[in-house]
Amino acid sequence: MAVSGGIDSMVMAHLFVNSAYRCAIAHCNFTLRGDESDSDEDLVKLFAESNNIAFYSIRFETDKYAAENKISTQLAARELRYKWFEELREKHGFAKIAVAHNSDDNLETFFINLSRGAGLKGLTGIPENTDTIIRPLLDFSRGEIEEYAVNNNIRFREDSSNLSNKYLRNKLRHLALPVLDDISPSFREKASESIDYLNKANKFIEMETEIFLKRKSFTKGNDIYIPLSEIRQFHSGEIRLFYILKTFGFRGDTIANICDCADNAACGKQFFSSTHCLLIDRTYLIISPAFEIMSSYMLDKDSCIQTDSFELRCEVVEKDSAFQLLRDRNVGEFDLSKLNFPLNLRPCKDGDRFIPLGMKGQKKLSDFFIDLKLPVIEKKRQLALVSGEDIIWLVGLRADERFKVRESTKQVLRVVYTFP
Repeated sequence: MAVSGGIDSMVMAHLFVNSAYRCAIAHCNFTLRGDESDSDEDLVKLFAESNNIAFYSIRFETDKYAAENKISTQLAARELRYKWFEELREKHGFAKIAVAHNSDDNLETFFINLSRGAGLKGLTGIPENTDTIIRPLLDFSRGEIEEYAVNNNIRFREDSSNLSNKYLRNKLRHLALPVLDDISPSFREKASESIDYLNKANKFIEMETEIFLKRKSFTKGNDIYIPLSEIRQFHSGEIRLFYILKTFGFRGDTIANICDCADNAACGKQFFSSTHCLLIDRTYLIISPAFEIMSSYMLDKDSCIQTDSFELRCEVVEKDSAFQLLRDRNVGEFDLSKLNFPLNLRPCKDGDRFIPLGMKGQKKLSDFFIDLKLPVIEKKRQLALVSGEDIIWLVGLRADERFKVRESTKQVLRVVYTFP
């Protein structure tokens, strides 16, 4: 149980202690209110000791963390506490983390998100349960919680910051919502019903989106391909894309830009979320794990490179009477005498050129890729093996004519490229 010492969490703790559940208390001291913070901790610790249940506490330098991460104090406190709660849960084998949000908190969250232009998901309020977090008081109002506290003589502490209108949540709580209560005595009840309807609508759209992806998209490796034609046929493609792309970390303004580019066939346009990359191809939206910035790898004659996405091995082979070219697109074979070591394995660059095997003149890689009709995402990932300033192999695609194995070749460098 996450227990701050305030009325909500102390009522929750009282309910759990008087239930059949095995539980413990976790308390965060954010050191933001001096002696007040310490007194909160003392009250919660005393409650735990009086009821003979385990007590865990931690002190955070919240302001310092907020400054270092350039975030608000409120967000810093949230990040710190939920990270610690999960660490406790895993370390001690707890099934759930219980937090004491109530229905008034839910309504305030709705209006905060509404004021920020949130989409349907943002208007569904605070989720009741997740895989590890439960909110057992979410169906109860602050008034009901206060009544329970009085009837059961529950001690709690009032956070002085809750009385200040400095924060948006407090402005809503003290100024805006009482006006709406005056307009309609049943306002909070009806608003909660509306939030419930929105939540059900959101779940329905999420379910339909999952069905759409299963039926209309396909995968290649870690990449997801979504036909643009399937998106364009919807009256509100932006809503469809929002629900598809939000699971990959894309936000509303970026999704609106993606929709505009998709409608205007902006082939090659690339967008990034914190975890994924989206490319608009000729006929598909291609969603991939975010590209890793790959450093150049230096290779000698017997080098071996192993990464999460590929493996590359080099070996020198004598060109004797038993030698045979392997003629495998993922094997590069080169005249060793023509090479300058160390070789460099790197991503392709704008302006790169080479002489494709079987041709005489140089060709821009961009033109070569167009000739092959290579998907945009594969162009972005293409690796080049370089000797000096010259590309000797577009790995897995084509070697350079100047470095091929000839009759006069004595030794061959064989480079084998494998991937999952």
